[in-house]
Amino acid sequence: MTLNVLSRNASPGVELPPQADSVGASPVNVCFTSRSSAGAWQIRGVQIASMRSNWTALNKPSDEDLEKADVVCLVKRPDPRVIERARRMGKALVFDIVDSWAQPEDGMKYTDTVKAREFFSKVWKGIDADGYIFPTRRMQESLGGLVRDKITIYHHFRPRIEKNAIRERVTVIGYEGGDYLGEWRPRIEQACARRGIEFVANPQRLADLDIVILARGGEHGSFLARQFKSNVKLANAIGSGTPALVHYEEMSAHDTDTGDVLFFTNQPGSFERQLDRLIDSHALRLRIHERFLEVAPRFHITSIANQFEGFFQNVLEKRRSRVASGH
Repeated sequence: MTLNVLSRNASPGVELPPQADSVGASPVNVCFTSRSSAGAWQIRGVQIASMRSNWTALNKPSDEDLEKADVVCLVKRPDPRVIERARRMGKALVFDIVDSWAQPEDGMKYTDTVKAREFFSKVWKGIDADGYIFPTRRMQESLGGLVRDKITIYHHFRPRIEKNAIRERVTVIGYEGGDYLGEWRPRIEQACARRGIEFVANPQRLADLDIVILARGGEHGSFLARQFKSNVKLANAIGSGTPALVHYEEMSAHDTDTGDVLFFTNQPGSFERQLDRLIDSHALRLRIHERFLEVAPRFHITSIANQFEGFFQNVLEKRRSRVASGH
């Protein structure tokens, strides 16, 4: 089977799920599209589209591509021209809101829930989708009243992610993502140096880390980022069974915490005390590992793609009913 997530769709080196060469068709034909080529698009567009043979992921869909779709799923940064073309064709529109604000610029402007509601209300009215996908429950609770049909769908963990071996001794801890740690990076590096531990940013394999750190600082530690960013980093920790040490303002981690995440605060010594808890107890790290792997199926791409499909079916059915009734 030749998938429709190649050439125009997937960037070189984009990792597709192992199921991608044997997937079946969905009851709903879907075209995922975005102006973005960032990680959120690769995860929520390219990888999710690969889970059904009649789902495509296209940055620049043609009229023919749009005509084939029952639902057009706009991811992160929608193209207004694509929205207009899809509307003229009578297609159902779904907007996957994930990371859909300018970062860090908008994060510096919209610093509380009231300002966030004003900002997103204006943006979403311009999109006027039939359904909205929120990346976290907290974002839906804060902003869901601005839209009609909506659902929270969390990120899946990375396809083909390797399981952590949970070594007897902690020798390396690390972080995945852009250089967003801000003031936390020197503090983490200092703590590691004092304990004879190596700190690594963006390791080749998450499973090579004994502990993964989730935090934001500086201009990237904004209200929007801490409140509304996705769970993707913790999803990868869960999928690999890697113990996670997380800043308490990372709200997506609270959403998906199994009760096994260790949180640290801004208080002096909080990070270091939690780090030492993990360093000193192999049994604790092993228990976290086992618990993460127990709940990992919730965040497997198969489960997440099924949630997308169910929501697409629901939105399409409601749109067809409205059209049939003349509304």
